[in-house]
Amino acid sequence: MKKFTWPIVLSFLVLIGGISAFVLISSYKADAELLDFPVPQSATLVEENEFGKNYDWPKASGDNEIPWSYQWALKLNDWEKVKGELTPIYQQDDKKIDLITTTDHLSILKVE
Repeated sequence: MKKFTWPIVLSFLVLIGGISAFVLISSYKADAELLDFPVPQSATLVEENEFGKNYDWPKASGDNEIPWSYQWALKLNDWEKVKGELTPIYQQDDKKIDLITTTDHLSILKVE
């Protein structure tokens, strides 16, 4: 009976990992106007201008930055966090985005 335990446990873990990855990937969508930077699907657009977009997003926090799921989504899309003067800058090749978070608010700005 023990022969069948490990394959079942392993299959279960792979299934859970696959479902988690699907949920993570589908929670963020690349925005062409923001240099294909991933934006949370649950964020509500409140303002848009030539520099970027501002969103209301309940998961945003000024103290804790962005949730780990958003950090993973950025890594999966090859966005690397580099040090900015005041806020983190995310870079992919020659594209740069300034990501500003405050309580329940997210600003995604293109860096020239």
